Amino acid sequence: MVVWAKVRKVGGQTFYHNQNISQAVHGFREMGAEIINYESVDDIYDYVTRDDIVLDYITQCNEIFHKFNKEFKCIEDYPDVLKRFLGRDIWKDTINHINNNPDNLGIFVKSVKEKVFTGKVINSIADLVGCGSCSENYEVLCCKPLNIKREWRGFIYYDKLIDLRPYTGDWHYNYDSKVIDDAIEAFNTWDDRPVACSLDFAVIVEDGKEKTIFLEANDAYALGCYGLDSISYAKLISARWSQILNRPDYFLF
Repeated sequence: MVVWAKVRKVGGQTFYHNQNISQAVHGFREMGAEIINYESVDDIYDYVTRDDIVLDYITQCNEIFHKFNKEFKCIEDYPDVLKRFLGRDIWKDTINHINNNPDNLGIFVKSVKEKVFTGKVINSIADLVGCGSCSENYEVLCCKPLNIKREWRGFIYYDKLIDLRPYTGDWHYNYDSKVIDDAIEAFNTWDDRPVACSLDFAVIVEDGKEKTIFLEANDAYALGCYGLDSISYAKLISARWSQILNRPDYFLF
């Protein structure tokens, strides 16, 4: 069993490709894994086995899943069992329709296709830069802007919330723990739930009152660590790879 880690070379030096890969490598190394660096997934494609883990970006990971006949997509951003915790209406549109209708300005959009662009509020035509061309016309999820005060990433590992890390906002605001407990309980009723993922939460202010809401879910194989300790982060990745490839989780200890 090998953990393959994507690197880049700059000025004759080798670096892990981003801080998330670096953090995962540290965790896997602490647990005794064999780490092999690589620059392009094409270089290792023929050597990766079903027992291995590849630390790379979504497209490259999907290439590896495809090698083992796994046609795979990230989990839903808004699973049905968690929609009652959203605290806002969400609808689908296309980026071209947003562009051609000024009445749509002032709404938040994010791509349906995984990680095509970072979600943003479209206040002007300039905000559409980087959201695709007319020929691409990405399908997007939309909602009215929220008055978000603070956000957290909750890490789910085998049906348990193992950590809740703040990642942006004003530290004076704190979440309602009952809302999060209820959301985890609801998540565990999802038949097709992943064994590892994140559930992001936020505190918003609406009509002068604070409210804890569910923001979105993210798949563990393509997930930022956001301050989670390295061993827990590596175990999270291992758990999801084992589920996707239908094999034992070698770091379940």
